[in-house]
Amino acid sequence: MAQDSFGYSFIIPAYNDAAGLQRHVRYFAACGARVQLVIVDDCSQDGTEAAVAAAELPDNLRITYRRMAENGGPAAARNLGITLAEEERVMFLDADDLLAPCFFDVMRLAPLGGETDFVLFKYHLSRDPELRFTYDMHPVDRRFFSRSPEASFPLQRFRLQDRPEAMATVNFPWNKLYSRGFLQQAAVSFPDLRMHEDITPHWQSFLRCRQFGVLDWAPPLITHWEIPEGGRATQYVGEKRMAVFGELANVEEELLAHGQADLLLPVFGAFCEDLFTWMSGGLCAGGGGGAQHWRRRYAEAAEGFWEQSQAARPGTGAAVE
Repeated sequence: MAQDSFGYSFIIPAYNDAAGLQRHVRYFAACGARVQLVIVDDCSQDGTEAAVAAAELPDNLRITYRRMAENGGPAAARNLGITLAEEERVMFLDADDLLAPCFFDVMRLAPLGGETDFVLFKYHLSRDPELRFTYDMHPVDRRFFSRSPEASFPLQRFRLQDRPEAMATVNFPWNKLYSRGFLQQAAVSFPDLRMHEDITPHWQSFLRCRQFGVLDWAPPLITHWEIPEGGRATQYVGEKRMAVFGELANVEEELLAHGQADLLLPVFGAFCEDLFTWMSGGLCAGGGGGAQHWRRRYAEAAEGFWEQSQAARPGTGAAVE
């Protein structure tokens, strides 16, 4: 396998998933690319530190390991990871996700560099722990990647005003490959939240970049599991989600200062509407009395958000549909 002329830093927040980290080590040990695994241990209790220390690493792979002083959640872990990343290309990666076998072959062709600050790519969404290649994504992402504009392979580079609908894709941290210089100079960071902490860096990435790439032509490059059963954050219903409304207000404040605000605000409105519909709808469906309480709370908070949103931006000429 040919060697890349550049290296990759993968930032992995880890909490009680030593098996997932060992799987990552095996994958990267066989990839041939120059890789730094930045593993930020969020106070695991399953032998994660010992598993990392015992890993046998080939010459192309090194591990930077830090253990948090206290459990701070994935946002704090990823922020620390950004400061520890040393290679030219940076990606956030969850301990229980898995890159596709072709990841590095595709990324050798990715239009990242110059004024292109990050690239966006497809993923496999799986709800079956035994099924890795589903070719499924969330509906909003299926729609986005199916509307590929004409562009010469592989140079799909865009300014934000060229493809503003990219901002309405699901706010995953792990379906983007970044230039490290951009991440650090643009001060992309995760807010101190336990839920929805990935919304702010998603919007910061688009609002602060010079241009971004879209790998319309590439197959899905990572598998993300959303298992319906269990205690994953995706199924959580409760108070911790309420902080998202204040965070979205912060995003909107930055968006209003953007030179393309009139063009971008309808996209932001659609993004918020999709999120609020899910929170007060699908998330709370069939959850009994407690879920019905939070359905009302989320719907009321969404109504208050829209009222404040309209009041905060008189004269922009962009109304939320």
